[in-house]
Amino acid sequence: MKAVPDEPSTWGNLRPELRESWRRSAAFLSDPGAAQAPVEVPEDDLVEIRQAHPLRLVLPVFDQLLIRPAAEAGLIVAIGDAEGRLLWVDGDRGALRRAESSAFQPGARWSEQAIGTSAPGVALATGRGAQVHQEEHFALSAHQFSCSAAPIRNPHTGAVLGVVDLTGDEKAVATHSLPLIYAAISAAEAELKVLPADSGLTQLITLGTTMPLMGTASDRVRLGLRHAEILTLLAWHGGLQLGTGLSCGELAELLFGEPGHEVTLRAEVVRLRRMLRATPAAGGADLVSKPYRLDRPVELDAVLVHQALVAGQRQLALDIYGGPLLPASEAPGVVDLRRQLSVELREAVLSDGTPQELWRYLQLPEAADDEEVIYTALRVLPADSPQRAALVARMQR
Repeated sequence: MKAVPDEPSTWGNLRPELRESWRRSAAFLSDPGAAQAPVEVPEDDLVEIRQAHPLRLVLPVFDQLLIRPAAEAGLIVAIGDAEGRLLWVDGDRGALRRAESSAFQPGARWSEQAIGTSAPGVALATGRGAQVHQEEHFALSAHQFSCSAAPIRNPHTGAVLGVVDLTGDEKAVATHSLPLIYAAISAAEAELKVLPADSGLTQLITLGTTMPLMGTASDRVRLGLRHAEILTLLAWHGGLQLGTGLSCGELAELLFGEPGHEVTLRAEVVRLRRMLRATPAAGGADLVSKPYRLDRPVELDAVLVHQALVAGQRQLALDIYGGPLLPASEAPGVVDLRRQLSVELREAVLSDGTPQELWRYLQLPEAADDEEVIYTALRVLPADSPQRAALVARMQR
C-alpha cells in the first residue's frame, strides 16, 4: 500500500520526516490533486531579486561542483531563497523543459505552504537535508520527479539563506546525491565566509583559512600571519575578558613561547598599528598599550564559536566554524587556542549532537578519520539515511 494524501490512514507507510511533512502539507493544501507551485516572481523582477541575493556571489561554486555534473547526469539544480522561491534553475535541457510543466522554474515557490512536501520544502521547514521520491510528494503535479535538497546558511550568523536542490529521475535521490549537495554547500559557505557580512563590527576571519582577513561589511584586507596572530590573541582576550588586555611580556610569550622577545614584539606592534590606522578595512580599530588591547570590540570568528558552544548552540557553532584557527600559525598561544576550540567543538557534538550535527562535523577535514565520531553517527542515524551509507563507505576505504 502506498501513501495517499486523501487517506491519512496510509501515511504510516512514509518515512517519519515525510509523514510529518505530509501532516503540515495537509493544513496548507485543500486539494493536492490540483495543486500547482505558484509562480510568484515575474521574469522582469527576477534580475533585481537575484542581484540582491547573497547566493549570487557563489554561483560559480555551484556551477562547477553541482550544475555541470548534474547536467551530464540528466538532472536539474535549483537554488532558492529562504522562502522557497526558486531563483536559479539550471541543468539538463530536456529535464528543464519537462520541469516547467510542473512549474519547477525560476520565480516559482516550492515551500511546504505553497506546494506541500518536496525536498526544498522539507529542507527549509526542518533545517536539514531531505530526499523525496516521486510519489512521496504531497501534490500530484510533482510526481514526475524525485529530488534531494539541503539548506545553505550564512556562515557568519547561521541564518538560512536559501536551499539547494537536485531534481530529476531516481539518480537525484541516489545514495551519493545528498553528500554531493552537502559538499557543494560547504564549499559555497566557505566562500561566503570570506565575503562581507552585515554584523556592523570589524571582523577577523581566522578559522580554516591560510589567508586571514580583517574588515567591515564593505571592505576586507588580507593580513600577514604575524599581524593575524597578534590581533587574534588580543581579540580573544578582549572578546572574553573585555578591557583586560595583555602585557608586553604576556603577549610576547604567547607569540614566541618564551620570555625575552619584547623588543621584537614592540617593532611588530608599531607596524601593525600603522597598518590599522592607514587601512579603512580596519573600521577605525586601533591598538593601544599598557596593556596591549584593541580600543573597540572586534568580532573574532573563534570567539563566536566558543560563545555559541558555551550557550549550547552547536548548530550555530558549526555554521561559523570553518576549520582550525590560523592553521599555518606555530605561535604557542594560537596553537593552544586552536586545540582548545577544536576539542570544545568535538566534545559538544560527540556528547549532545543530533544526527545532523554529527554529520556536519564529520565533513570537516580534521574529523575525516575520527572513528569515535563516525561510529557515534552510525549508531544514531536512521537505517535508511543516505548519510549513513556514505559513512559506511568511508569506513571501508
